[in-house]
Amino acid sequence: MKKYLLLSAIVLIALNAFAQRTSKILTLGPDENYSYENTFDAPGKSKDEIFASIKSWVIKTVKTQSNTNYFDEIDKKSISTAPVFACSWGSMTNFKLNIDIKDGRYRISANSFIWYSGTTATSVTLGKFKEAGINKKTTYQIIDDVDAEFSKMLISIQSAIEKKSDW
Repeated sequence: MKKYLLLSAIVLIALNAFAQRTSKILTLGPDENYSYENTFDAPGKSKDEIFASIKSWVIKTVKTQSNTNYFDEIDKKSISTAPVFACSWGSMTNFKLNIDIKDGRYRISANSFIWYSGTTATSVTLGKFKEAGINKKTTYQIIDDVDAEFSKMLISIQSAIEKKSDW
């Protein structure tokens, strides 16, 4: 009987861990909204160099109807924008992206992730799928898609900063 109870407890813990599956990159907050924050090193790069690289990346990469890009040109300490990226099934995700800059490092923070389905004209705050009636399997697929696209974006930003100027 003890073995059966122990085995049952292990199975319940494993199932609960699977049911709680969340993003590999984004953090699910107590408000059930996803966000991201991480600091990156850029050895040997000045604040001005990092700012110029990220500004160039935003201008080339972030295409939105409202063009809501903010560049702190005076102090070169921050850049804010609202990127959108395509996911599978004709869906897309938009969010707020802030990048704070110092000599030799920068911090990327993102929040307010909204997922849009092109096929059903549905928009849902990432993390609020249950309230929208989206099943767990679809929720996991959406989160995996957002993780993949967000990872590509982070790599793209890092590549832009590491890129050597040919001037």
